[in-house]
Amino acid sequence: MASDIYWIAHDGAPRLAIMARPRAGDWLEDEVSHWRDEGVSVVVSLLELHETNELGLEAEQAACENLGLRFWTFPIPDRGAPTDFDVARKFAEAIAQHNGAVAIHCRAGIGRSSLIAALVLVVLGLHATDAFTRIAETRRLAVPDTDDQRRWVEAFEARLRA
Repeated sequence: MASDIYWIAHDGAPRLAIMARPRAGDWLEDEVSHWRDEGVSVVVSLLELHETNELGLEAEQAACENLGLRFWTFPIPDRGAPTDFDVARKFAEAIAQHNGAVAIHCRAGIGRSSLIAALVLVVLGLHATDAFTRIAETRRLAVPDTDDQRRWVEAFEARLRA
């Protein structure tokens, strides 16, 4: 069974989704094929290197590239937030400027992935509260994982709009 991709409704490009990390091992190629079949053109992994190794996902980038998908990585500690505003802004802007479909994953597809998706939506003009509401409705559960993650996005919005 392929992993769920949660497409977030918003106006314009890119098509944006969050999801849990893929299954590893013999399932990895099937997962990436499913993403490609669903129209994903860029996969963003927010896993830290130790998580990638722990989960057996060392081949994820190669699997994506072998099937024609771009693979971007932006490691964030589990239940954490980016450490640098400018780097996070540039990364969110790069996603926002992509004309295809971008799927963002962390471990469970709840905390870090919704944080980065919210940053992209804020860059595209939504308010942080509206971004999290859309993501939560799509994901069918409360996002993000922590109040600190929510506050980080709210602070990002305030600084971006200043």
